[in-house]
Amino acid sequence: MITVCIVEDQHMVRKAIEDILNASDSISCIGSFSNAEMFIEKYEELQPDITVTDLDLPGMSGTEAIFKIKSSYPRAKFLVLTIFNDDEKVFTALKAGAGGYLLKKLFFDHLITEITELYNNGAPMSPEIARKVIAYFQRDDEKLRFNALTEKEKSVLALIVEGFLYKEIAAKLNVGIDAIKKHAHNIYEKLQVRNRSEVIKKYMSN
Repeated sequence: MITVCIVEDQHMVRKAIEDILNASDSISCIGSFSNAEMFIEKYEELQPDITVTDLDLPGMSGTEAIFKIKSSYPRAKFLVLTIFNDDEKVFTALKAGAGGYLLKKLFFDHLITEITELYNNGAPMSPEIARKVIAYFQRDDEKLRFNALTEKEKSVLALIVEGFLYKEIAAKLNVGIDAIKKHAHNIYEKLQVRNRSEVIKKYMSN
């Protein structure tokens, strides 16, 4: 049996979550709280397998509560259930230690499945949130690729983007055209592009 606590200030939403949990044969709702302070006070006694929490709570926020509990109980698992889908709220909650992030507009049909997934060490997320997370790490990958360029390669890249031909770049940098071709080859390889138009597009979007 998976034990679950709820932290949600809106009575109707909290009751709806309770009803969903209580209708399950595999989940036991062992605590339901309208604010984070009451939940934290009872946490040591209850120590649920999963805590379903909103972020926008009276007093201490859900993110603050996650961080506080995780600091003392690193194995605690939190499933965020909120209306907020902006990047700052999403990534602050995940960095605080949330193991999953669901939007309220989608939770009714799949909450039991998502709780079970988190319990089994998954990372349940609404599709919209998953896309944000993927995009975030892809941006980081792009930054790492650009950081992998040498200073000389960065200089060559800047001139390629400005529209100069290899022979013009060679003249500007006072090196042979073969050296520029080699730099260009390395740039394309590191940035995972095939031609000038692709490298310019990637450069401009970074």
